[in-house]
Amino acid sequence: MAFFDQSFSTPSARHWSGPFQRLFDTPFDLRSRRIRSRIAELRALSDEELSACGITRAEIVRHVLMTVRR
Repeated sequence: MAFFDQSFSTPSARHWSGPFQRLFDTPFDLRSRRIRSRIAELRALSDEELSACGITRAEIVRHVLMTVRR
């Protein structure tokens, strides 16, 4: 079973952002950040814009996880 430390995802730990945080980033962190930002971008689109892309709001996460590069 995997254990994920959520202590750095709290608002009080946001002072680690920027170049200092990237110094300690792992490939998993980079990929996770790309996935989160792409999901946020798609969620910000209207339903009409999403349908023009060929996806529904319910399919956003699945779409991003299936299309993100490793």
